[in-house]
Amino acid sequence: MIRLFVCEKMIDSYIVAIDSTLLKAKGHAWHKSSMNKGIVPRSGIDTDARWGFSHTKGWLFGYKLHLISSTGSTIVPLAADFTTANVQDNQLYNPMTASSSLLTEETCFMIGDSGYDDQKLYDLSINRGFELVCPVQRYEHTPLLTD
Repeated sequence: MIRLFVCEKMIDSYIVAIDSTLLKAKGHAWHKSSMNKGIVPRSGIDTDARWGFSHTKGWLFGYKLHLISSTGSTIVPLAADFTTANVQDNQLYNPMTASSSLLTEETCFMIGDSGYDDQKLYDLSINRGFELVCPVQRYEHTPLLTD
């Protein structure tokens, strides 16, 4: 269906975006200390869920939805995956971009947030025929570049 959308020019696949969002598990949270001991202190705890961190949501016990979508006037999900909340964004980049039927010669740029700032992902993207664009993280001891 995605190929049909691209072929019929219903979506523009020149620039696509990748991101994830945390989703809270239903029921009570399973605290890390109990989790490490293998103790489930009460019923109703989703023992498959895990703790994850987001700068916008803070710490959350649950899952993560990873998504690639078009960015034009019509936004269409092109690829999706669902993991526990502790899975880092950059770990899903390779399988999601490899399996997405959209990423053809039409796609020139993949936009991601700083969670995808990884030289291996930049190189992988170039080898797949598009360029990964994301903000570069400046680390504490990295000197500023001056002209």
